[in-house]
Amino acid sequence: MKSKRKVISKLLNNFSVILFILFLLSFISCKKSLNWDVECDEIEEQIFTTDFSNTVVYEIGKSRDRIRNVDTTQNDWDLLLSHNCVGDFHISYEDGTRDQRYAEICTDPLNSENEVLKFKILEPHIREGDHKKGRVQANLNDNKCIKEFYQTVRLYIHPDMEYLKQWDEKVHWLSFFEFWNNANFAGERNPFRITVSLFKTEEGPVEEMYFAVVGDRDIRLGGWDPVWVEINEDFAVPFGVWLEIELYLLEGDENSGHFYMSVKPDGGEKIVLFDVHNTTQHPREKYPDGYTHINALKLYTSDKLIEFMSDNNKNLEIYWDDWTFYRNKKPNM
Repeated sequence: MKSKRKVISKLLNNFSVILFILFLLSFISCKKSLNWDVECDEIEEQIFTTDFSNTVVYEIGKSRDRIRNVDTTQNDWDLLLSHNCVGDFHISYEDGTRDQRYAEICTDPLNSENEVLKFKILEPHIREGDHKKGRVQANLNDNKCIKEFYQTVRLYIHPDMEYLKQWDEKVHWLSFFEFWNNANFAGERNPFRITVSLFKTEEGPVEEMYFAVVGDRDIRLGGWDPVWVEINEDFAVPFGVWLEIELYLLEGDENSGHFYMSVKPDGGEKIVLFDVHNTTQHPREKYPDGYTHINALKLYTSDKLIEFMSDNNKNLEIYWDDWTFYRNKKPNM
């Protein structure tokens, strides 16, 4: 009996040592925030602006594209890649082929004399565990000194997407913008993200869908834990209408962090959707370094949603126009 107890005790001790080593390796492998020791100024600066006209989307890798040429407002896309605060810009699909998802410059659906950027998903193309998903997004990666981010962009949601109101399921996963502080896929400690999505808050047919914003933290093996959630049910999102979107994000804790978003439908008035004063970084963050990875324009969702749209011969696509973004700029509230 004593011999058996010794064996069990030894096994438990060995198991504890293994767990400690795994924890230590995980801790070491996670870097501090990418730019925690970089000095940054607080001068307002327009980083880039474009109307997308006269540009083209071209392939740079299996699942990556870029945009090139000088647009009609004389803005050169090569200048974005050379900006000292932007490490890289590309359109990411993560996986799949053009038959499954793509971005392209096309004619404005409401104005044949204007060109815009289109994101479209036709079928799930990214394997994740036992399911799939779909993604088209414009990435600003490995950024420096973007602690205060401001952008305006026009968004058009295809009229077919209103059919989501008829779906039996709720919609909590249909993302249009996402901001990372820090990014788990970059190996940084204390990942935190802020995501703007289109929500359907009830099962079965509904009359309206809404914009929502979520600030959540990565809890490693447990997935994501929402720190705060805001849903604006006073503004029913219109489909087949151009919307001017204004977004503002200030890195900070629960006392200094700030997220702001407004929308102005064509021909309508500006409406403030969100004015959130809460943490915009992980609660345990000790080395804040700004938004190192920004999905400034995004279409990202589940296999179930994609298949619901395709099974009913509906287009899952959105359009973008007149994109401008700054650092160290505040909105006119």
